[in-house]
Amino acid sequence: MYTPKINQLNDIQDILAFIDRFSFGILISLQGNRIIGTHLPIISNNNPEELFLYTHIALANEQWKEIEGQEVLIIFTEPHAYISPSNYLKEETVPTWNYVAVHMYGQVSIIQDEKEINELMTKTMIKYEPEYYEKWLILSEPFKANMMKGIVPFKIDVTGIEGKAKLSQNKNHQEKENIIKYLNQSQVVTDSLLAEYMERDIPK
Repeated sequence: MYTPKINQLNDIQDILAFIDRFSFGILISLQGNRIIGTHLPIISNNNPEELFLYTHIALANEQWKEIEGQEVLIIFTEPHAYISPSNYLKEETVPTWNYVAVHMYGQVSIIQDEKEINELMTKTMIKYEPEYYEKWLILSEPFKANMMKGIVPFKIDVTGIEGKAKLSQNKNHQEKENIIKYLNQSQVVTDSLLAEYMERDIPK
């Protein structure tokens, strides 16, 4: 990912918080000579010293068949927004796009151990809907077993991280304030999330 120094996102805790908040990532790997991707909910062990990502893929999705042992790329992105030059003080300016994104590289291992699989699915349900996990506990064992047969769970040993926060760092204070106001007034819901990240990034 092309990342000028001014846009680098290096703080690992900020990166972990970002991928936890925007955890619907894109898993990219090779299948033969073709690059393929799948959109997946992804959780981490939140350990910067030995970082693992966990997810599962549908059994019918053939991406899993060649993925083990590959170095894959996982992309986390959102929020992002068009930035109008009307926010700048100079007339001769151009529009751009602001965004936050994290790329992670890692080695894939398919999870075979039944206990690990159950732990992964439990953590996933609790993260996204604790109420459903309570319901899951009382569903019939045949139903749950059948559902589990339809997925392939795996973990990714993270070997590289690239973080980028393009938040108009090259603009002056007034222009940044203009952009934040512009984003907060937008009818696009995620624009206000980008404004939130910009507000964290500028000194008060």
